[in-house]
Amino acid sequence: MKHHFWLCLLVTLLTGSQAIAQEKFMTLSGGVTDAASHQPVIYANIQLKKGSSGTVTNDGGGFIFKIAEKYWQDSLLVSCIGYKTATMPLPAGSLQDMDIQLQPAVYLLPEVSVNARSGFSILRQMISSIPENYDTADVKLTAFYRENIRLAGDTINFNESVLDIYKTYHTSRDHKDQIRIVKGRKKKVDWSKDPQLYYWIGNILNTAYSSLNEDLLKYPDGKRSILNTRNFRYYTCDYRETIRENNRNLLVLYMQPKDNSRKALVRAKLYIDEASMALIKCEMEATPAGVDYINHHQKGGISYTIMSKIIRATLDFTGLKMAVTYKQYGNKTYLGTVQRHWDCVVNSKKRGMKDVPWTGDFYLLVTDVNTDNVQPFAAGISNDKSSMNHEVGNDYDPAFWENYNILLPVQEDSLQQKQATPPAKKTVHVSNRQNGFTRADTLRGMLTPLRSCYDVSFYHLDVDVDPDTRSIRGSNQIRFKVVTPFNLMQLDLYANMHIQKILYRNQPLSFTREEDAVFVQFPAVLPVDSEAAITVYYDGVPQVPDIKIPMHGGMLWDKDEQGNPWTQVVCQGSGASLWWPNKDHLSDEPDSMRICITVPNGFTEISNGRLQRKTPVGPNKTRFEWLVSYPINNYNATFCIGKYAHFNDAYISGRDTLTINYYVMPYNLERARTMFAQVKPMLACYEQHFGKYPFPRDGFTLLESPYPMEHQSGVCIGKIKEDTQLNYTPVVWHESAHEWWGNAISCKDIADMWMHEAFANYAEALVMECREGKTIGAAYLDAQKSQVSNREPVIGVYNVNHIHYDIGDMYTKGSLMLNTFRFVLDNDTLWFNLLKDIQQHFRYQTLSSNELVNYICKRTGKDYTCFFDQYLKYTRVPTLEISMKEQGSSLLLKYRWQADVAGFKMPVKVTVAPGRFGFIYPTTNWKMITFRKMKADDFEVDEDHFYIEVAEV
Repeated sequence: MKHHFWLCLLVTLLTGSQAIAQEKFMTLSGGVTDAASHQPVIYANIQLKKGSSGTVTNDGGGFIFKIAEKYWQDSLLVSCIGYKTATMPLPAGSLQDMDIQLQPAVYLLPEVSVNARSGFSILRQMISSIPENYDTADVKLTAFYRENIRLAGDTINFNESVLDIYKTYHTSRDHKDQIRIVKGRKKKVDWSKDPQLYYWIGNILNTAYSSLNEDLLKYPDGKRSILNTRNFRYYTCDYRETIRENNRNLLVLYMQPKDNSRKALVRAKLYIDEASMALIKCEMEATPAGVDYINHHQKGGISYTIMSKIIRATLDFTGLKMAVTYKQYGNKTYLGTVQRHWDCVVNSKKRGMKDVPWTGDFYLLVTDVNTDNVQPFAAGISNDKSSMNHEVGNDYDPAFWENYNILLPVQEDSLQQKQATPPAKKTVHVSNRQNGFTRADTLRGMLTPLRSCYDVSFYHLDVDVDPDTRSIRGSNQIRFKVVTPFNLMQLDLYANMHIQKILYRNQPLSFTREEDAVFVQFPAVLPVDSEAAITVYYDGVPQVPDIKIPMHGGMLWDKDEQGNPWTQVVCQGSGASLWWPNKDHLSDEPDSMRICITVPNGFTEISNGRLQRKTPVGPNKTRFEWLVSYPINNYNATFCIGKYAHFNDAYISGRDTLTINYYVMPYNLERARTMFAQVKPMLACYEQHFGKYPFPRDGFTLLESPYPMEHQSGVCIGKIKEDTQLNYTPVVWHESAHEWWGNAISCKDIADMWMHEAFANYAEALVMECREGKTIGAAYLDAQKSQVSNREPVIGVYNVNHIHYDIGDMYTKGSLMLNTFRFVLDNDTLWFNLLKDIQQHFRYQTLSSNELVNYICKRTGKDYTCFFDQYLKYTRVPTLEISMKEQGSSLLLKYRWQADVAGFKMPVKVTVAPGRFGFIYPTTNWKMITFRKMKADDFEVDEDHFYIEVAEV
């Protein structure tokens, strides 16, 4: 199943809105100028002396400052580096056109200073003082955010928002900053003349979160940070002057690259309070090496590479600047502003574009600080994987900003305010490690004797769907073989679904129900190896999915773009028993299955396998009959009902011909023909790496659907939208890859579902490799690293159907693990033969993680158990600890693994000579190696192909 990051709902707390509405405010506005030159003072701080709220002037020196009544007895402070601070009492009421003049401050040269010090000694003092000066407790900030992106002078993205920010000093993956958009708006831009290009370069990743990531004091140990003492070797640091700002001295440090070091990525200017050694401001500009690094490593990763090929345009950085300031509140400092500016050029032969300027300005202004009873947000959190342009609304009213402080100028207020999302419904118990498991989870997830006593051989599911009442009624015949003698068996059907009767040899059987389990009593003990069948008649209204709960499936009652009903069942995780009675445990798949779905006339119904016939049922309905001639896991049995158009094709491989059927909405027919041109090359790629398509008798069907899902031989790809990139659709690759990984071979327990998702995610990269080469395929995977959370082990809890948790790591971390293993083997012939052998050995079977790992070890002739245990059973990835020391023209390297698995060992590639990678073989014990004619600046670890952490100690 494709793992999607759903766009979070934006919630405005009613209590907060009421408080704002009831409180009185005064408004001050005007400008700040230089008293000597009368020129505007840009980005001057305007804040209360005692309170925490404030704003800054814009690039014209203008400001607007809204002050709550409770602060009216406070004083106003106006300050800017290079000027004396102005202090004044607040006026009795609102004022406009204020003219605040600042006097220039005095500059002092180092030799005038009492204590001349080296730049690095000052910098080290500042770093050691961070815990004393910078608030390392959780804090809530109110902020204003703006981004403005222009192409050749034309605005292609302009948005503004007021944000609530939960900011934490912690940097672990499960303790992150959160942003909640209080209100936001964007300028309407006409992209119609070049929608693909404008959409691409106008929707960069969410730079509100990116701005928070520029907080130097939170991340002093960042790999490339100028505050990371391990990077000092690449820079010079000079103390050149002191600025006398009001009653304090600011020491000014200049950091420059040493000897044009390629690892010195910025030039920086730091302002440090001499008395407290607190960082007040840092200005940075990318060096040529920094621009080159961004263009090769952080320009957008694989997404950029792919989109540049699709759109036939390139985007290259030519310059980057940034300024970060910190504001004082109480006896601590807090992030104050983050200002970022990008200069790029766009080139596209297709469009006749050569070095067309693309510029971006991004500004985050903290307007208030709250340190009381700070807790993470429970709802309404902005999606950190989405652009702000997507997150904010289009509409606002004339009083849009209310009493929030902002950075001038603002847009003309011509639209209406975005509506707040209603409060979330009462939460229900979600079974997982954090919330605990219940008796119902055991009944659902454990293969007890009441389930292991029989083996299902065939299902005949016959269901009538009523879209008007959103209900179903029907029957399921279950044929099975007796494994151990029994007279009591367990079936599964959700408690909200009604069982009419259960027949055995045309006689009713008695049954009882507990939670979602159904216990069926037979009149006599069924002997071992005998075969029998029962038929369950039932009806009900199946549950609907809840997107707030991972893998909470059900019936999707949607509408297509023309308003027609469009229905799909998606039940992976929750289980097939939410809509039909069966033995709902992944370890037992029927050998084959017949699916009959009756729908109103005028609709097409698509299920699994091959369509056998369509039969009229009375005057108003049609029965679609499908046959699945291979084993199928329960959650894959499905139906989609809609006003479909149909066309077909064939994939010819050697002497084999595979039937391909396509079902799409009629209005997407031409789009679909373009999109599906990639299907046969995709199948060829998978056949090359995994072996033949697993279900040739049933054919291969792709269908547009409300939701993407890998239903066996009836693969659902989600909706084809107007902005869908028709020649680049990873969702098609992913869901189709499940025909091999998840359908042809399946996990016995859903705790091992990584075997489905990790391989399918990895298959996406293989398609990229087949299309664009090995380097692009590796980059495609490398881009997934930022999506790994490492909050829970990839393998879930066995015997309780553990799936309702953040399962994203089984996709991203799992595929990164597989790619790492490929490069550990360092033998592509072995690797791809292994994948095909896994498919052949386990085809049409269910298996566990242990069985798969044991087979891999046997097939490769080496024990890789510790490798898979570390990545699958523990949250952190292995960390390569290194220590470097230059000795003349040689580099002495000490190294070892830090891992949870005892005796962990894994080879990894590092630079063994300038520009050349080779293997080292770390264990959990320290080892040492000397590289001749190498410096520390030459040393790199191959983190592009090995998913590991690297720590210099």
